[in-house]
Amino acid sequence: MPKRRHSGALCENERRTADEYTVCLEAADKPLGACRGVVSIKLRGNGKEGYEEQLAVASFPDNFERGFKNIFNIVEPKLDVIDELEIRGDSMIGARGWKLDRLTVTNKDTGAQSVFPVFTNIKSDQTYKFNLNDVSLPQQSSNKKERERELNEMRKLYELTEKRLPGCPPLVKQLPPNEDFSCAYKFEIGGKLAKLKLEEKWDELISGEFESMEDIKDVFGVFFPKPSNLQRWRNDKLFGMQRLMGVNPDVIHLCTKIPSKLPVNNEMLRPFLEMNLEDALTKKRIFIVDHEIMDGLPTKSGFTMTSPIALFYQQNDGTLIPIAIQLFQKPGVDNPVFLPSDPEYTWILAKMWFNVADANYHESVTHLGFTHLKMEGIVAITHRQIHKTHPIYKLLMPHFLYLIAINWTGIPELIGDGGYVVKLLNIGREGLLELIRRKNKNWRMDIEGTLPNDTKERGLDDTSCLPDYYYRDDAMEIYNAIFEYVKKYLDLYYPTDKDVMTDQELQQWRKEMVAPVDQKGLGMLGVFGNKGKFTEKSQVCLTLTSIIFTCSVKHAAVNFRQYEEYAFPPNYPLTLRGLPPKTKENLKQEDLLKYLPKKDRTFDTLVITDVLSTFITHALGDFEAQYITDEKALRILAEFRNDLANIAYLNKKRNNTERKIEKYWALNPTRVPNSIAI
Repeated sequence: MPKRRHSGALCENERRTADEYTVCLEAADKPLGACRGVVSIKLRGNGKEGYEEQLAVASFPDNFERGFKNIFNIVEPKLDVIDELEIRGDSMIGARGWKLDRLTVTNKDTGAQSVFPVFTNIKSDQTYKFNLNDVSLPQQSSNKKERERELNEMRKLYELTEKRLPGCPPLVKQLPPNEDFSCAYKFEIGGKLAKLKLEEKWDELISGEFESMEDIKDVFGVFFPKPSNLQRWRNDKLFGMQRLMGVNPDVIHLCTKIPSKLPVNNEMLRPFLEMNLEDALTKKRIFIVDHEIMDGLPTKSGFTMTSPIALFYQQNDGTLIPIAIQLFQKPGVDNPVFLPSDPEYTWILAKMWFNVADANYHESVTHLGFTHLKMEGIVAITHRQIHKTHPIYKLLMPHFLYLIAINWTGIPELIGDGGYVVKLLNIGREGLLELIRRKNKNWRMDIEGTLPNDTKERGLDDTSCLPDYYYRDDAMEIYNAIFEYVKKYLDLYYPTDKDVMTDQELQQWRKEMVAPVDQKGLGMLGVFGNKGKFTEKSQVCLTLTSIIFTCSVKHAAVNFRQYEEYAFPPNYPLTLRGLPPKTKENLKQEDLLKYLPKKDRTFDTLVITDVLSTFITHALGDFEAQYITDEKALRILAEFRNDLANIAYLNKKRNNTERKIEKYWALNPTRVPNSIAI
């Protein structure tokens, strides 16, 4: 076996039988220990073995980004095709290791490249072996024992628990080392968190009531930009658009029958319709949002939460307007149905109390519960059951970047003692957790987690219904692109359904997904399959599409417009004070101020929604870490990126030429990150 030696020490005879190579190490993070990394590598090919070469990196740029390349020149025996390598970390790297993404060896004479997916934390005094473009199903693996050993290690690192948030989707017990932020991202997110802490100090200097609506607008300036529209609170069409392109865009349903708990009739609603009520129902022009799930929720001391029902009407020109709002579920003399014909500010106040319920539901369920929390369990069981050389692992990992880390960091900031949820939501921490628990009992991957099925379930799959439903239309384009990408990708590795059925890692992944929580599973309902298994490739495709869509598109839709919606409290209040109106007493504009949050809570809202709306990571398809190295799969990825570019172009065109009431940029693919990283 060749001894360790540096390439410069080769004698002339050795050089005549050697080739020159470049070795490119792509780092996932800076090594610790004064930013110094030292590894030794050994190349193999065609049964031959090269020298053990020491590669040392002494410094990294200050503006380090994942994928930073360290390039070395070496001289090795002629190995022809390099198909295997070993990496060993020196003591300088230490027990915490150095995270590497991949290693590329290029023959300088022939130009031949060998790409090794590493995606491993290389630790001191351990030897790691990697194969060329290493991707295989478990039934095809030549190293099954090593594969299972590594998965067993992952199962220890990614242990699930319900105890962190009882009754909510399970989370990891501890933050696995591989999930921590990179030094660069940690610096950036740390800056955001430091901003929160600093502005909490400023918050102590801000108190008291706003004196007028115009006074609230004065908060916007150098530090906090003005949202694009400050008139949503006054305008019924803009209130309707919040159901179609706001941060909570998937709670509206087609209404085919007025529920008995909402005592309205044709005579009451006829002034707001362009036809009678029966015809409007028949022609699919009436829509409903019913927040029955919020009935009886616990709230913060001194605060109230509504459980409203609202009816909307699609006008002849396609716009959506509210026509009736009841603030609680049980009708009664002290729970009137508010109408657009009521006194102006009485009607506006009813809309605000509807919106505060919608906003509390959004932050609890739509955003935190069923993107962040629901997907953390998926990330964990993927590491637990799918080996890193599995093609599905490589497909999913770019969409899991920093998800567990942001949850680990963010949950205490949001719902810990003194967190922003406690400060800002009427329902507080206990109400938020109870709301997530209620939804978690019946959330289904094949309905709420699958866009085409969800819109069909809500009666909105027909695009002639609600032509201004921008979320549905823009999201569906990207959903279809993701579906085609996943389908083509799976076709490379699963020629038949039998290949799916015999993939034990995949089957165990699904089994853990649906297993009851008390049996260490996720307890997820509606997972595609048959008789407890994936029996068809199409079931796997739908499952993977649901996960990628939720981690990218769904999260983008419910997260990145938060500042736009919440920054001006009258538009979409996270909190309201006092009691909801029980009569239709005539109100004045200044009367609304006693319900709206004070200056300190308004400032808190600006701070947290500004941070949460920050776009930090790469756009969909532009992966921070390139797990896919197989040439055939890379061609499919290129097609996906091309599809996204076309969707982005059409989205921009529609916003510039067709969308007259409001523009909707949240789901332009250039603004949709790959993962839930903020």
